[in-house]
Amino acid sequence: MSQAQQQIQWKQVTNLPKGLNLPQAMSIDILGIQLGDTYPEVKSKLEKLAAEYAPPTKASEPPAASASAPTSPDFQAQVLNMQRAMELRQLDQMSGANSAPPITERTTIIRYQVPSGVITAEFVGEITLRRELPNGNAKIDETVTVRLSAPSSGGQVYAVRRSLSYGNGDQTGIAQFLQALKDKMGGAQAQQIGSTGDVYRYQFDGGRLVAPNPPTPDGQCSVESNPDTRSTARSINASGLCDVSLVARFGFGVSRQHAKFVNFYLSDQERAKANKETDYAFMESYVRGLLSQSGAAPKL
Repeated sequence: MSQAQQQIQWKQVTNLPKGLNLPQAMSIDILGIQLGDTYPEVKSKLEKLAAEYAPPTKASEPPAASASAPTSPDFQAQVLNMQRAMELRQLDQMSGANSAPPITERTTIIRYQVPSGVITAEFVGEITLRRELPNGNAKIDETVTVRLSAPSSGGQVYAVRRSLSYGNGDQTGIAQFLQALKDKMGGAQAQQIGSTGDVYRYQFDGGRLVAPNPPTPDGQCSVESNPDTRSTARSINASGLCDVSLVARFGFGVSRQHAKFVNFYLSDQERAKANKETDYAFMESYVRGLLSQSGAAPKL
């Protein structure tokens, strides 16, 4: 089957406001990133976060040697320069310097079936920040992943995940994380999910903080969909009981009171569902427009 790649001219159709599906005047964020933020807003915020703990500056390398013939009078100096450059790169690696960019972007592809094959449209659907945080004599590996809808729905954030990974030393107590979350949420206590003490959730339904008993299943408080299709998008928050959620998941460390890793996941199921429907509808309308076009007939 052939695939026709189209350079789609995205047009914004909807623009859902921030704070939607949350209590009035309430704002929830992860490191300042809010549900409903746009691509430019997120990119700016992530760049500022990346600059807070920039990786070690690489040692200056001497000019790269050119491909001169061995008979060149500068050949010996060039060889020495190349050896010195290799030594400096090794020192960079030993000192923790990382050549990988701290911020990366991932493209999301929407596919639409037509008689001649498949038409696809692309947009930045995910941005990831990776950095190291100081933690006493050790470091914490942090990853922040932001998921966005297509430009037709405003290119809005509908999910933010922050993961922290500790070594065996200087691990933070789980109770400290829960207290920090309680303070952030205006004194509201997170609902424990299950009996193991490793998952906690804030759940919002109809603009209210709720704690159903028994708790809403994990699958209904998430926007993870694989593959990301129109049918799976429509199944998000099928029960209608989990419009927005903030989940904290812990991996036990040196004790069951300490965290070896922490995963915070903020997601707006209703925003994701509405925005994805807008994006698929826009794609469908765009393709129908293409199919309805007809060029001039050639001379016969």
